[in-house]
Amino acid sequence: MAKKTFKEKFKRYEKKYLVHISKLDELNNAFRKFLKPDIYPKSTISNLYFDTENYCMIRNSIDKSEYKEKLRMRSYDSNPNNESLVFLEIKKKFEKIIYKRRMSTTLKKGNKYLIEHKKNILEDTQIKQEIDYMFQLNSNLKPMMYIYYDRFSMQGIEDSNLRITLDYNITYRNYDLDIKNGVYGNKLLDDDLIIMEIKVSGAYPLWLTEILDKCNLYPIPFSKYGTAYKQLIERGDINNARFVV
Repeated sequence: MAKKTFKEKFKRYEKKYLVHISKLDELNNAFRKFLKPDIYPKSTISNLYFDTENYCMIRNSIDKSEYKEKLRMRSYDSNPNNESLVFLEIKKKFEKIIYKRRMSTTLKKGNKYLIEHKKNILEDTQIKQEIDYMFQLNSNLKPMMYIYYDRFSMQGIEDSNLRITLDYNITYRNYDLDIKNGVYGNKLLDDDLIIMEIKVSGAYPLWLTEILDKCNLYPIPFSKYGTAYKQLIERGDINNARFVV
């Protein structure tokens, strides 16, 4: 079986759309001429977001800062264990451009590095040095949110750099923060809603703009982590008064 290869660095624009499942057939029919399933079209994604005790990083993101930054561990394994492949990712947004840098390791080593702070357990790459620097600036970074979702991915037939993903079954929790501990927690959206994300290196092709207009779909500011954080505050699971700067 061919070995999977993964990009370590991304630079692109990303826009999100809230889609009702009643529009999926219309969208899929329209996309069929221009998109094909990705190399790995169906995936299950578990994320562990790292932040300060007072959620400083996500609060900065919600405040619409020009510069936004997140640190997370991500697994595509449907049943992660200590030997599962994970990605340690830095995701930044500056002037509407997304920059993502990631390195791969096992879940066991990732936990030892990010949680137990055993720096020498991983190879000293440029990306690791960037993560080390994040910990120098925020020495108390630790797991603060688990977010899971199922994803279907497509790519452009003529331009493989154009990708569209559909995320559903989005589930989160701010406790029991271990990727190995299974998919459970709070639902982020109603069951009939899906997050569609369009990832491009430049402007949208004309056909895509026409499809979005026809389906009355418009980009929205949306962050899974940010929305989960806001919902926890609204339910009283987090005391927002603690986090006033």
